[in-house]
Amino acid sequence: MPEQNRIDTIVCGQIHRETIINQLDQVSVDHPGGGVLYAAAGHALLNENVGIVAKANSEFLAKFSPSLERYGFDISGMTPSTQPLQMMKYYHILSQDKWETTNMKRHFYELGYSVPKFLLHYDELSRRSHQAVDPQDIHLLIADIPERYLPAKAALLTQLNFESHFACVPALKTAGVGMIMMRSSPTYMCPGNLSQITKLLNGVDYFFTTEQEIKTLFQSRFDHYWMMLETLNRFGAKNIVVKNSDKGYILLHQGNTQISQIPEYDGLYIDPIGDYDCFCGTFTACMLLGNYSSPECAVYASAAASMCREGSGIAYILDSHRSILKLRAELMMTELCSTTLTALSHASNGRRRL
Repeated sequence: MPEQNRIDTIVCGQIHRETIINQLDQVSVDHPGGGVLYAAAGHALLNENVGIVAKANSEFLAKFSPSLERYGFDISGMTPSTQPLQMMKYYHILSQDKWETTNMKRHFYELGYSVPKFLLHYDELSRRSHQAVDPQDIHLLIADIPERYLPAKAALLTQLNFESHFACVPALKTAGVGMIMMRSSPTYMCPGNLSQITKLLNGVDYFFTTEQEIKTLFQSRFDHYWMMLETLNRFGAKNIVVKNSDKGYILLHQGNTQISQIPEYDGLYIDPIGDYDCFCGTFTACMLLGNYSSPECAVYASAAASMCREGSGIAYILDSHRSILKLRAELMMTELCSTTLTALSHASNGRRRL
């Protein structure tokens, strides 16, 4: 297995085999996916020196390792799981924020497509899903990261379970990794874990989360979203990036009431799967360049996410022209603005309950 000479960013997370019917009823059958690969693809738009860390079954590794290596990823951190994994994911995209994950055969038949035999086989296996483990339930520890990946300039932890995120942050810091980025998981962003989130974020440089996850976390404490943001901003993360439910992103700096509002490129919404992971990957790569402020890096990341939504799968991202990313980012820079949490609290947007 070929190895890169230098790993700038370690990207950790889950891997899946994805079958997607996008909003144009185009079918993408059995391609490698999962948060870790979308983040790596977004990172590769600016920097290809990525080392991927994830657990997969031997069938996935045998089928997809060659193509992932051709993309330039270092996959020596992708190792076989000792437990059987339920790796197949299916999405039928209905809108930019709604999709179905069941009734695959019916959707294929309604569109006039034959269901591939391996998917019929998977459909039968899914009825015995208790025999397999979802990748998000597999613990990923510092011992799973190849030693030669350390110390990297940055580590991006995409969605994992709480135990994996909690264990990896101090270990990565001790190993000398320069910058720790973390993408929140809805599995632990809930009221019962509120006291644990403050401990989790200690040592995290950038915490990526969503408006919906924040509202779920604080739903029993506050009625207003801006109060939730204000409280979260006092937790351990140095910076927080929030994906809004309606459009765009917010960037907060710890203890600072000044926030940046990041625009979203007004492009096509064909397939939103993986777009926020792609955002996180591009943001991380942009920060490593050292030429842009964090709000400007968020604009580049927003542009990358818009490119991800215009097609399906990591191949679509990786085959995109880098010049498009630069052009979109430059266009959106004029929309970049800042405000304060106090001003945000008086925004006239009833739907967001600010």
